[in-house]
Amino acid sequence: MAKSPTGVIPEELMRPGQLGRVMTFLQALPGDGDTKVEYLIGWAKAVGVKINAAQRRAVRDSGTDR
Repeated sequence: MAKSPTGVIPEELMRPGQLGRVMTFLQALPGDGDTKVEYLIGWAKAVGVKINAAQRRAVRDSGTDR
């Protein structure tokens, strides 16, 4: 189950068309990659955007556990 992005991803990014900025934001956050991907998935579900495996991998690979 995806973690809620509320309280993590800034409100101004909580709309379609912000995928690149959301990915950049998440990649800059400290934390493990799997948690960052959960926030990305939660964001995508909340705003109605589809994400692909390469996008998930790019965020996951930015984790401090990688």
